[in-house]
Amino acid sequence: MMKILCLLALLPFTIQAAPSRSQIPSEIPTNSRLARHAAKLALEYLIYQSGSPHQLLEVTDVKRATLLEFPFVGHKYYVEFSAQVFETMENIGLCSASVFFLDKKPRPSISLNCSSTKVQKQARDDDYEFYKMMKAQTSPLTGENIPDSYGNIEPQFEPVWKLAILGSSYVILDKSTEEHEYTMAQIRSVRQIPRKDNFIAFSFDIFLYQRPSEEMVPCNLHVVWAPGRPPKVDHSCQDYTENGSGSKAEEGSASLGNFK
Repeated sequence: MMKILCLLALLPFTIQAAPSRSQIPSEIPTNSRLARHAAKLALEYLIYQSGSPHQLLEVTDVKRATLLEFPFVGHKYYVEFSAQVFETMENIGLCSASVFFLDKKPRPSISLNCSSTKVQKQARDDDYEFYKMMKAQTSPLTGENIPDSYGNIEPQFEPVWKLAILGSSYVILDKSTEEHEYTMAQIRSVRQIPRKDNFIAFSFDIFLYQRPSEEMVPCNLHVVWAPGRPPKVDHSCQDYTENGSGSKAEEGSASLGNFK
C-alpha cells in the first residue's frame, strides 16, 4: 500500500516531464512556403549583421526543416539551408537557424550559424569605394524610381540600391510574422543627407512587397552607415488593413554602434 501511494505521489511529476505531442519537432517539406520563409528571414539577419551592401545573399536550397509548436505561444522553425552571394553566386556554405514566431506577433527571434560569414575582400573594397564616393559628393545625391518600370538601374545608383536593400533587411526582420513576408521592391525616392562625421546617411522612400496580400507597403527609411558595421535604421511604414478600408503606421529603429 505504501509503495502504491509513493507511485501515485510521483505521478504528477512524471506527467509533467513527459513531452506532449505538440512539443515534439515535426518534419515539414523543405519546399514549403514556411520553410523557405524561415530560411530567408535567417539570411536577412545575416545580411544586416554583415553591414555590407555589396555582399547581399540569397537562399539556394533548404536541406531540412522542422516545426516545434508551443500551444498559445508560437511556433519555432529549425532550418538547414545553403546560401550564396547574390552578385557573384559564390557559395557561402551551409547554415542552420532557429526562427521563433510568437502568435501573430512581428519580430521573430532568430539564432543563426553559418559555415562562412566572412565578407569577401571584393565586397569590402566595393563598400569602401562607394563610401569614399559619397563622402566626396559636392552636392547631395538624389534619385527616384530605382529600378524604373523596366527594371533598369543607372550605374551610379547601383550601390545606393544595395544600401537600401541592406537597410530594408532590418525593416523586414522588424515587420515579418509567420503569415506575412516582405521583400524590397523599389526606391521611390532617395536623398543623401550630408554629415560631418565618419558616416554617410540617406533618406529613402521605398516600397516593400508583402505576401500573401500582394500589397506594396510604403516605408520611409533613414539609414546611417559606414563600412564594416551594420547600419543604423529608423523607419516608418504604412500598412494597409486586410480589407483595404484603412491603414496603420508603424515605426521602429535599429541602433548598433556608438553613433546617432
